[in-house]
Amino acid sequence: MPAKTHQDILLMRWALFSVAGLILLVALYSLGLTPIWARELKEAMASAPFLLPPDAPALSPGTGFLLCMALTLALVYDLLLIRGTLRKTAVLAAFLLLLASFTPVLGLWGLFFNAIPCLLSAGSAGTLAILWPPNAPRPASFRTSFRS
Repeated sequence: MPAKTHQDILLMRWALFSVAGLILLVALYSLGLTPIWARELKEAMASAPFLLPPDAPALSPGTGFLLCMALTLALVYDLLLIRGTLRKTAVLAAFLLLLASFTPVLGLWGLFFNAIPCLLSAGSAGTLAILWPPNAPRPASFRTSFRS
């Protein structure tokens, strides 16, 4: 059996972490937590400085899910390519900060988007990508001792 290449391992980890984050997103939606959070966030944004009207248009749930899926996939891929835990943590924190600011910016334009499920999905998948131990190189004696 051929040895796994680096690309195969990267692809497997990318799929594993991304799917874990997306499963969390689907679980939150199926438990009914997403609409509750959306209603409370919309009520909070009705006050100053956003003054979002109660009948403000919102991104459709399908569009929000596709956006969350694309952002989660992109974040995990980027985190897997970055070396160093500190760098990965800084990229994850900056990404989550920008994603969290997406809702207030759209609120200033009179459009509502609930970014809480996206934050949880991308944050959990990104945390898995950071905390998963990297492949430790095996000693040369270990690799050659099992060849026949």
